[in-house]
Amino acid sequence: MHHRTLLAVIALAASSVASAQDAQPTLEQRVERMEAESEIRRVLIEYGAFLDGRDYASYAQLFADDGVWVGGFGSFTGPAAIEAMLKDNLGEAEHGYINKSSFHMMTNPIIAVEGDRAEVSSRYLFWTRSDSDRPSPALAGRYVDEFVRQDGQWKIARRTTYGVIPYRDPADPSASTSPPAQVESAEARLRKLEDQMAIQRIIVEYAARLDGRDFAGYADLFAKDGVWQNGATVRRGREEIEGLLVGLFGEPPEGFTNMESYHLVSNPQVDVDGDRATARSRHLLIMRDEQGNPRPALTGIYEDEFVREDGEWKILKRVDNPIIPTAEEWRRQMMERSGSQTQ
Repeated sequence: MHHRTLLAVIALAASSVASAQDAQPTLEQRVERMEAESEIRRVLIEYGAFLDGRDYASYAQLFADDGVWVGGFGSFTGPAAIEAMLKDNLGEAEHGYINKSSFHMMTNPIIAVEGDRAEVSSRYLFWTRSDSDRPSPALAGRYVDEFVRQDGQWKIARRTTYGVIPYRDPADPSASTSPPAQVESAEARLRKLEDQMAIQRIIVEYAARLDGRDFAGYADLFAKDGVWQNGATVRRGREEIEGLLVGLFGEPPEGFTNMESYHLVSNPQVDVDGDRATARSRHLLIMRDEQGNPRPALTGIYEDEFVREDGEWKILKRVDNPIIPTAEEWRRQMMERSGSQTQ
């Protein structure tokens, strides 16, 4: 009897261990979840980019076939109705339109994936051009979303947009099919996700090194033949790029801590293709004003090309496009500020 009892206990323990092991997600499941979150984050950012660029057709295609948008304009179902809603309320953009007066900053995504569905919440901050040609926060809000995987792509099944500051309750809810992508191994998909995250870290590190006046570290983020461009100003190679910063700011004193300004970077969009990648992100410069308070001073867009060099991702080319104010307006403001400080 004793032996039979012992064997039963051992069998039960072995069964419990096997059940626990079965409950652990496989590598494939882990990669699928990361891919789902990454794709949903991309949709959140593209939503703002298409809206700011008044690309209403692309905006509408972010929604499922029966996707619903609920907000201050009412409730609309399906991409065609959503596209028409934007045209009716915001007007169609002229050919070659570039938005130089407003933009959305997308932040704080919380994503819960369950199979082919996901629950998502995020926040947005809408900026406009002030009378003094500076970026000015106009509306803070949040999105509450339901996502669905449709024909292999994550789409918005339902989006409800809320104004928070100032408060704005949405209307009371009443209620391109793409061919399947070629199947990649879990390892290849994981590598792509790792590459995207590595590039996103560089985008953030770029701002940190610039703000900390680490000019050598800043230049090291570029490839050996990397290019930095702002309008007609172009610098090639790490030595020229570092020299540009030293010429602008001078050598920082030992133990330097920047108490006057810092950069916020947001809305990263990264596309990886093997050892090459492209990226687009926004930047917002905050400066100390005359009263010692933080003041938004300059906002723009980075257009990047990346390359994998000696096993590390590096910036092959960065084009800095000031938006509010424009490069010309910014130079004029800096000259005026420099003149007032020397008087």
